[in-house]
Amino acid sequence: MNATNSANGLNKIDDALSRRIIAALNRLPDWSNSQISLRVLEGGITNRNFVAEINGGTYVVRVPGERTEVLGINRIHEANAAKHAATLGLAPPIVGELPGFNTLVTKFVDGQHLAGKQFTDRLPEVVELIKRFHQSGAIDGSFPIHRIVEAHVRDAQINGVDPPRLWLSLHQVSLRIESAFAKSPENTVACHNDLLPTNVLFDLDRTWLLDFEYAGMNNLYFDLGNLSVNTELDEAGDETILTCYFGKVTSRRWAKLQLMKIMSELREGLWAVVQQAISTLDTDFVAYADSRLINCERLATAQSFERYLSDAAS
Repeated sequence: MNATNSANGLNKIDDALSRRIIAALNRLPDWSNSQISLRVLEGGITNRNFVAEINGGTYVVRVPGERTEVLGINRIHEANAAKHAATLGLAPPIVGELPGFNTLVTKFVDGQHLAGKQFTDRLPEVVELIKRFHQSGAIDGSFPIHRIVEAHVRDAQINGVDPPRLWLSLHQVSLRIESAFAKSPENTVACHNDLLPTNVLFDLDRTWLLDFEYAGMNNLYFDLGNLSVNTELDEAGDETILTCYFGKVTSRRWAKLQLMKIMSELREGLWAVVQQAISTLDTDFVAYADSRLINCERLATAQSFERYLSDAAS
């Protein structure tokens, strides 16, 4: 079958990969012998994403990056979480699995990624989706954030990358946060765990959550802190998150949100350290890790940190 390839520097889809993707799509029962065209879908720093035009329909196809299991991705758990979210109407519909690639084919939904005021104006919609996912029941897999960061350091070392200079001090920060949360615990819930701006899609009528690679049972505040720090919300934005989710802001809720921002930055930075060892994508993961870990240290050394630990434990 013929493919139409979109060339954009290093994002160009090469002929061999194009043929593999088209052959895989043709193995799906409804698309055997179908004419298929492919183009690059920009974004993503773990996988390569493409849009496929098939029989008048438009779909998203993802090709996994190198050794993504080292990042903690379980494709079976991802598929189950994505199907669960799609059933709830939180994520685009699932068409099926891409044979030979162990990833999903989803319907393409038109929309855009937002930032700044445009994002905060629609923040209540995003929080509502997250809350619905949290309250939808258990899903496969777990994402124990304090063990995740330790695993990232271990896996980076195994693959030849030394821990960053901030790891020892930030590990102690992680353990102190874990201790504070243990004194005032919540049940784990179904969490997305990767709420980057590129994983939230807006159109005129609705909002979608994308990419459930890291979904698993976790503390609800990780998703809230992850959303806040990844979208660079200010205090007013954090107040909106807590008010929309809980109905009101309390010192305990505020503290837990702030502490999970620290854990989100620690995890994101250490994730990028592992990527330095395994990824073949043209991304500066050293700079990415440094920026996240420096911000993590800034948050953890703020005067408010000790108060947050106390309030979170109350």
